[in-house]
Amino acid sequence: MGLDISMPPGEWMILPTAIDDTALMYQQFLQSLQNSEGAFFDDADEHEETIDLSDCQIIENVAIVTLHGVMVRYPNWMTRWYGATSTDEYASKIEALADRGDIDCIIQDVNSPGGVVAGLDEAWERIEEVRKRISIKTVCNEMMASAAVYIGSCADETIVTRNGLAGSIGVIQERPDWSKYEAERGIETKVIVSGKYKAAFHPSVPFNADHQAILQNRSDRIYQTFLQVVAENRRTSVDNVLNNMADARIFTGQEAVEVGLADRVGTLRQLVAELTGPNNSQPFNYGDEDDAEDYYARIIEH
Repeated sequence: MGLDISMPPGEWMILPTAIDDTALMYQQFLQSLQNSEGAFFDDADEHEETIDLSDCQIIENVAIVTLHGVMVRYPNWMTRWYGATSTDEYASKIEALADRGDIDCIIQDVNSPGGVVAGLDEAWERIEEVRKRISIKTVCNEMMASAAVYIGSCADETIVTRNGLAGSIGVIQERPDWSKYEAERGIETKVIVSGKYKAAFHPSVPFNADHQAILQNRSDRIYQTFLQVVAENRRTSVDNVLNNMADARIFTGQEAVEVGLADRVGTLRQLVAELTGPNNSQPFNYGDEDDAEDYYARIIEH
């Protein structure tokens, strides 16, 4: 199977502005693909079965795994060139680290605006199984929004940096309606279907109240699952999550602690020192905390 170059479909748990950023990335990716005349894929390996842990950092008995960028289910163009994270690969890395036998704690280093719903619950279940075996701690190391909360809050302790952003618990999806645009230009698209709602989400079919109700129902069901997962992760009630954390606001530092999304304010550096001792001899790269790199800059540079 070759590298997936499609736009991830379906519902999203992501900052609303990040959907537009992702669409821009996709447009620029397609332009780069067209300009490259195939050379774009010369160094793009197909997905391998082996788990690559080269980007994970291990210091003494602590492993650090990064959850950065937009979250998608499987490796694709976004993970290959735009710093996104495959949740399937991410869960595999956590399982592989736990299976080593010399790791007592896994730190999730999170800096993500969220991502697609597809595959999220499967990844969460796998990480939750690991958490039953060894300690998992999370650092909101700049941003832990939406889908990143779904995964990142699956931890024995969640730490947020003083200016870190956590929250945006909610579901969002878009259904474009091109029918008026096409009509104004004399374009008529014939959509042949069997089944009343088969073309409900086709962009050439006018969007109506029935379509709205279907989408809303789907979003509401996914949202309820989201609430249940966060409640389980944070060891609290669904009502508490709904009333204090889940109106899609995003909370900063201490505020995230006060509403219950995090346990305390701190940094990745501090957590590593607590777990391994301040005088450990192994080198460690503290990532975004010391050398922040906005992954959206990749959009402009590519």
